[in-house]
Amino acid sequence: MAGKYQPGEEKVLSGAYSFLKSFIEEQTTPGLRGKLALPIVADWGPIGEFVTVRNKTSAEKKFGKVEDFDLIWAADPQPTEVLLYRVAGNSAAAASAILKSGATDVLKVEAKYKGELGNHLKVVVQPNLLDGTKVDVLIYKDAELVESQTGGTNDDLVAAFANSEYVVLTKLTDTLPDPTAGTNLTGGDSGKSVEATKYTAYQNALATQKGKFGVFTLGIADPALNAAAQDWTDQQVALGNYIRFVYGGDSTRDQNKAAMIQSSKDANNMAVVNCGSGFKWKGKTYPSAKLAVYIASLMAAMPLNYTMALYITPFDALTVEWDQDTDLIELVQAGVLMLNMDNGKVIIQEPVNTLTTPGPDQSKEFGKIRVADTMFTILHAEEEAAKEWVRQQPNSNSPARRAAFCQMMKETVFKPLAAIEVIAADYEYIEDPEYHGADPIYTPARNAGHFIAGFRHQDALEKIYTYNKAK
Repeated sequence: MAGKYQPGEEKVLSGAYSFLKSFIEEQTTPGLRGKLALPIVADWGPIGEFVTVRNKTSAEKKFGKVEDFDLIWAADPQPTEVLLYRVAGNSAAAASAILKSGATDVLKVEAKYKGELGNHLKVVVQPNLLDGTKVDVLIYKDAELVESQTGGTNDDLVAAFANSEYVVLTKLTDTLPDPTAGTNLTGGDSGKSVEATKYTAYQNALATQKGKFGVFTLGIADPALNAAAQDWTDQQVALGNYIRFVYGGDSTRDQNKAAMIQSSKDANNMAVVNCGSGFKWKGKTYPSAKLAVYIASLMAAMPLNYTMALYITPFDALTVEWDQDTDLIELVQAGVLMLNMDNGKVIIQEPVNTLTTPGPDQSKEFGKIRVADTMFTILHAEEEAAKEWVRQQPNSNSPARRAAFCQMMKETVFKPLAAIEVIAADYEYIEDPEYHGADPIYTPARNAGHFIAGFRHQDALEKIYTYNKAK
């Protein structure tokens, strides 16, 4: 087990638990680097299943062209893994065609997946040139031949297409189909009007994918579904699944400063990022809900010692340009991630999350994406390293073993982060004197060890001031 604990609390289940407290105004955030998760609406591919891809080509091979894919892989750097899950409305249907012998239906050809892409498939039946008792069945996607099989019976044809990437055959009678120059599959529907319950089902399924993603987004503007995802993120973080959620709104909200500010105020969470800018790109206009897809991808991929401040995006323009001296400052200070124009380029202004009113164990610095990212990375690494230590044998709770554990944690968790200047070099990891000191406040369980990690977050150089004196 893993997750959070409060000082003085003893857990029942064996595992590694973390308490996060800000002692100074320099601290950190989320982990599972490079891994992004999101639901997609597509014209092809399995529905209600998780599929991991590592590049745009693989994603399009599985699901066809999807707008979100352009946004995911527009980020630089790009995620190492993307966990995709196709959602579809109740209207989703697979395209199909019936092959005949005379007036008799003999073979049903159905698209492998529900969706409009199936309407681009065509089946051709022709006599086999080498054996007149057999027929060749050819599958075309538009004008491209994508598959062909030969069979002497309908059972043979069904078996031959059993592993097809495009169609499923069902025998209706034993008679082979007549030759045909081309029969189009019809009736395919992608189910692009997706019911809210499908996103709820996605979120429930996502709970089974711990360790396979660090950042997720729904990529939609629905306020209720995004609010539910925020609550779910809170629950997951409390259980030791240090994930982050990114969301945005529709084009109407993107023009409503008060609505965006209120949304961030309602969230007020270091694990939640609220995107507020719509944008134009390659002739299309996108709301901030789609900016969330791009930002989530970038957050997943960005190294811990990088910053998104003033990051140049590939976008062409903004749907709304806010006054930089008033509105933009107000939005950023309220915890809304905004894009801005800089010398004709669209940039990320300030990489903020929605935390603007810190809790009792937080600091104002937790409202920065990089700070939150570092902290969650450390919490995740601490718990994973501690669990590996518990598994080692022999295992005893002696002062010498606890000292060795402290050294292991410094070498495994903190030294690598200090080497890339994510944290300062003066980190420490020691036994907690309130449990193991000369005058302890708490009495630890005989099988429990309590420790303190001390570190300072090394922030990025994002604001440069030069005082020029002319002589």
